[in-house]
Amino acid sequence: MTIEIAQDLVLAVFALVVMVTDFRWRRIPNVVTYPAMAIGLALAAVERFPGEILGSPAGFIDHVLALVAALVLLYPLFSARAMKAGDVKLLMTVGALKGLLFLFWSFVYGAVIGGVVALAYVGVQRLARGRGFREVMQTFIPYGVSLAAGALLALAVGVGR
Repeated sequence: MTIEIAQDLVLAVFALVVMVTDFRWRRIPNVVTYPAMAIGLALAAVERFPGEILGSPAGFIDHVLALVAALVLLYPLFSARAMKAGDVKLLMTVGALKGLLFLFWSFVYGAVIGGVVALAYVGVQRLARGRGFREVMQTFIPYGVSLAAGALLALAVGVGR
């Protein structure tokens, strides 16, 4: 099994677990994110092993930069309470597993999916229950589900290959 296949499998399992836990319990547990993050960095460190004794520094640096970029760029959204900590750690894990380019497209796809889901939810709630717009907008929608779906979509379309 190649490192890339291992990264893809870890990401797929991680994303599916995140989708279930965030949808069902409205949280993304650290016991899921931190090990996947560590596995992502470990796989990146040995990505070209044994051809290069210490792996590919450029590949490893790309994955570390993706992890840090997710934290730095999404922290303002977390601070503004527009995103929860689990969502930030989800994207940090995606970056650790697949690198900057994949992180970017995964976030874009996840944001689009999240927007569509939110609009559909608002529409259904307004039609079904006659609730006002403000009342509907105060409802919590688990964003991690959409972000994880975005990562799976990026994986399916072959981003970064």
